[in-house]
Amino acid sequence: MKKNINRTNGKVLGSIIKMNRLLQNMSQKALSEGICVGSYLSRIENGEISPSEQVISELLGALAIEFNDSDKFIEEGTALLNHFLEELMFNEFTTSKKLFNQIELDAEKFRHSPLIIDYYIVNLAFYCTTEDRVVFNEVRALLDSVLELMSNEQKFKYYLYYGIDYAKTQYDYKEALEILSKARSFGQNGHLWYWIAYVQLENNNILKAYEYFQMAMQHYLMDANLLSVIGTYEMLGLTFLRARQYEESSEYFEKGRKIADKIGSKSYISSFDNHRAFIGLITGDLYVVFGYDCNYDFSVANSVPRSVTILLAYLESGNSVEAGKWISDLIERKVVYPVWVETLIGAVQSYDWDNLIIADENQLKALLLDTEYVSDELHAYFSQMLIRFYKNSRRYKEATEMLSTSTE
Repeated sequence: MKKNINRTNGKVLGSIIKMNRLLQNMSQKALSEGICVGSYLSRIENGEISPSEQVISELLGALAIEFNDSDKFIEEGTALLNHFLEELMFNEFTTSKKLFNQIELDAEKFRHSPLIIDYYIVNLAFYCTTEDRVVFNEVRALLDSVLELMSNEQKFKYYLYYGIDYAKTQYDYKEALEILSKARSFGQNGHLWYWIAYVQLENNNILKAYEYFQMAMQHYLMDANLLSVIGTYEMLGLTFLRARQYEESSEYFEKGRKIADKIGSKSYISSFDNHRAFIGLITGDLYVVFGYDCNYDFSVANSVPRSVTILLAYLESGNSVEAGKWISDLIERKVVYPVWVETLIGAVQSYDWDNLIIADENQLKALLLDTEYVSDELHAYFSQMLIRFYKNSRRYKEATEMLSTSTE
């Protein structure tokens, strides 16, 4: 024990004691009773003092901690945690989930070692943007309690994954930018610049988004991170699409698709085809839209499914027969589709085939609400349709208000 204790600095010891105490829902008063005064324990947990070996031993005993900092475990554990984060950065969940499951087999050992903060940062990264909100929030709160005990590298990772999650789950892009800016003060990598660019784009800061996506691209190219290069090409294309510069947008989508095709990334290939088909819709080049197959995959992120784009093209061209066949085919296939697609199918029933517009204001507003966080481009498409609805109904005040909102 003496050798191990002497090799543990105050901040590491503080993090082990404090985090394990919190994990056991134990108060400082309960833990310190019979060992030391509460204020002394507080200073230990904050890494301010180095207590005697006896006090350390009694505190670890009270927490049922079998302290572990053997050279073999630290070396192998550090390598495993770093391997997980690298796989997460380069391959997302392709192999990182298996690595995480491997890490979890030694969860108690990690919690009882100097690697406890790094272990929970891995947890933070794994549950980031997932549906396991309770777990993510518990891990984040635990890490936040020992923020002052972290190294700069640990703080960088903490704020990075916290900021990413905040942007993707809270949709508060101003706050997300502040969190990511804190990460920036402790380090940088391609993912940091990518997500700063992402929140800038969501805030409609087109030029800043372009600048930061380019910075992300430089990092990804240096790291030979092809999946992230492809993803950044997609976001650059979406940046120009947001600016209604369709030619430049298509060029970035084409560049990304070429690389996706070379490495066989089916999800990215589908996403790029979705984007290019949608550009055909909004530019009125319906031949481009009908040149793609009617893919019913509604799981591809950041893009409008080609099947939906094709339905909208049938509506734009006044082809009620094919639109009806499309809906019947979707229902017969028993495809699982999201709520907003169901809303769209319902809205088609009120379609005005003379004026080529959904003629029900409530359904149009429902589509706007349902697609707000699905696709900015699809949301903008239905915004323009609602403006046309107001103009056709000679409700020019509402049309003007919608126009001013859409150009903000």
